[in-house]
Amino acid sequence: MRTFWTNVTWFLAGAALVLGGTLPFVTTGKAAILPVLLLAVPVALIDGVRRYGWVTLLFFVVETLLISNFFENLSVETGFPFGDYHYTGGPQLIHVPIYIGPVYFGLGYLCWRVAELLLADGRRRAVDMVAVPALAAALMTVFDLGSDSVASTVNHTWEWERGGGVFGVPYTNYLGWWLVTYLFFQVFAIHLSRRRAPVQEASPAAAAIVYAALALNAVAYFLVADDYTVTDPSGAVWNHQALAETMMLINLSAVLPFALLALRSAARKPRK
Repeated sequence: MRTFWTNVTWFLAGAALVLGGTLPFVTTGKAAILPVLLLAVPVALIDGVRRYGWVTLLFFVVETLLISNFFENLSVETGFPFGDYHYTGGPQLIHVPIYIGPVYFGLGYLCWRVAELLLADGRRRAVDMVAVPALAAALMTVFDLGSDSVASTVNHTWEWERGGGVFGVPYTNYLGWWLVTYLFFQVFAIHLSRRRAPVQEASPAAAAIVYAALALNAVAYFLVADDYTVTDPSGAVWNHQALAETMMLINLSAVLPFALLALRSAARKPRK
């Protein structure tokens, strides 16, 4: 059974790589971010159950969904902590589309595992209980920095009512992303520190591979990006190719290197 679930995890991670690297070519220039993020959900569920067990993973799922949805809705209503924006799609849980919750969970688990691979050495140190959540939140924010402009300005998945300097997105969005994700990562870290059962290694490389697939998607998206302009709700005009180029460079200079370093760590990590 262990081999079966390992194979399933590897298949899903491989599918994420294929989708990330090819779907923009197939779908006439549309990013494959959401399909890859949705594939992260079963990877997170399988790896999470094998590593932590159902009870602990369920804790992570619930607290992640509650904290993220609370602050998303708070920001839509008040502008804190992300800024003034609104979602355009549905169905919604109050003001937030239902699929946003699974995205927080799937991407959050990827970033948590990548941060663990980069920082943790298998011993539960006090510094790891703070450093791993802080780095995981930074990994979430770096991904968002490399994708939010296209998602909001080009795809209009959500819209910033006053625009912003980062290709139509305000800097407060990224500060808010780090804060909110750090909160649910820190809650999880505290929960793990009080948990006596040892963790199992499962498939440590899978999360890093899916995280890398997000970066490869940005490269593929840039290669097929058309040259046209888009206007955000504030009236600012942005060039689509420039948006795609910026997204690609952020992913190549930050997301992909972190993923590769995590893969290196996973390859050197002894199996438990």
